[in-house]
Amino acid sequence: MPQAPTVALPKRLPLVVQPENRDESTAKDAKLINAYVEKNAAGDEMWIFKRPGLLQTGTTQAGNGYGVYNWLGDIYTIFGATMYKNGLALSGTLNTAGGVYRFSQSLGATPRLQFGNGAASYNYDASAGIVVINPLTTVTAGSFVVSVEYTILTVDTTNFTLIGASANTIGVVFTATGVGTGTGTATAPNNFPVTTVKGWAYLDGTTYVMNADASIRGCTALNDTTSWTDLLNRLTAQIEADGGVALTKQLVYVLALGQWSTEVFYDALNATASPLGPVQGAKINYGCANQDSLQELDGILFWAATNRSASAQILMLENLKPQIISTKPIERLLGEVSFAAGNVFSFTLKYEGHRFYGITLKAENVTLVYDLVDKLWAQWTDSAGNYWPIVSTTFNSSLGRILQHETNGKLYLMDAEYFTDDGAMITVDVYTPNFDGGVRRRKQLSMLEFIGDQTPGSTLQVRSNDWDYAASRWTNFRRVDLSLQKPILTNNGTFMRRAYHLRHQCNTRLRLQAIELQMDLGTL
Repeated sequence: MPQAPTVALPKRLPLVVQPENRDESTAKDAKLINAYVEKNAAGDEMWIFKRPGLLQTGTTQAGNGYGVYNWLGDIYTIFGATMYKNGLALSGTLNTAGGVYRFSQSLGATPRLQFGNGAASYNYDASAGIVVINPLTTVTAGSFVVSVEYTILTVDTTNFTLIGASANTIGVVFTATGVGTGTGTATAPNNFPVTTVKGWAYLDGTTYVMNADASIRGCTALNDTTSWTDLLNRLTAQIEADGGVALTKQLVYVLALGQWSTEVFYDALNATASPLGPVQGAKINYGCANQDSLQELDGILFWAATNRSASAQILMLENLKPQIISTKPIERLLGEVSFAAGNVFSFTLKYEGHRFYGITLKAENVTLVYDLVDKLWAQWTDSAGNYWPIVSTTFNSSLGRILQHETNGKLYLMDAEYFTDDGAMITVDVYTPNFDGGVRRRKQLSMLEFIGDQTPGSTLQVRSNDWDYAASRWTNFRRVDLSLQKPILTNNGTFMRRAYHLRHQCNTRLRLQAIELQMDLGTL
């Protein structure tokens, strides 16, 4: 084939990519797996870094992971139906039906930890241990409130027929006409819902929860999350007629995330009923597709958002200002997702100047990770190429980042000094976009040079595809030694348009910038 003169300066093919899937599958087009991107200080160079690895900390526990939290310097974890404090089991059996727990904390004379998964909620302090927050309160005769509805729990010496009951029978429901006498007891609805959406909001001493009807309830006394008897301490998020999905806080505001809108409340210091009042004009026109997608990092909120006019997007909320951070390819993936309960979990991480939000879609077998510093997406996987099974994270000043596995009962530390995931290989995959050098002619590619760190023991496997990512058209992998000062591949054939797949499977660090292509241009 006739050749044009050899190009004096090689073409440089950047390796910094993010998902560019053309449809609802990740099988074609550019993507970055198990890595993240970092810009230099000047902003004129970008590098790919292998994501940090994992190292187990503590002992393996029994059961699925349902949450990890740092409270007052101690690490609390939930595995199966048991909560552990610094690895030691606490007394009590927890509900597991609601999945991953969300945590909060209150102050006062007895600081307490609150945690709930929607199906059940609990308080914990060192003296009382784990105590379920009950949607019913028990009242003894002599303390019944007139006009309040009760259910007889025990009769004992009380004649309930004198205060409105049809019979002195356990289980009879009556409306009290007097305070009663004797030792009988009855139950009355508490202000705490039977079931809640996930999330707590602590504001000015009051802890709030919300149910699926978007009814927000507050505890009765400041910093006392054991008392929820004030039935007036409630209000409904009703700027739109959508149900409640999740509750959270940003700045000094309580946020009620609904199905397709989010309402904002502030502490109005009301003397009666709920202390909260709506912030006029602060409506956010996005709701939440799944409560387990909601995360907070440095006061910034992230969640899978939706409204009446759009399929799911990833939203970032900073200072009450919403911003869609999902790209078109990411939204093509989200458009096919089931946001049913149990299919989604999420996490946040801070690492060496980077801040990550990750969302896992189990049925789709994918974990998508957004770096809000460099504003790029990637995919993270386990050693088998499946979704990254981390369901909860926290931070401890002595241990650093602590991550909880979904199913294997383990906690992990995360750092780039760990080259594997607790001994399992981390596979970094870089799929480049199709490249034609800006010319729709055949090109003779004499040499590829890989621009990256010179690292002993580090190798790349490299293959190419000239047929638009067709699965059967990938070449065999060729090996490149990254310990060399000039790592190259020669005799790379001819192509008109080509994509490359770079794979790194070594117990070393990895930092790559680009490939330089020494090409001759044909005349056709």
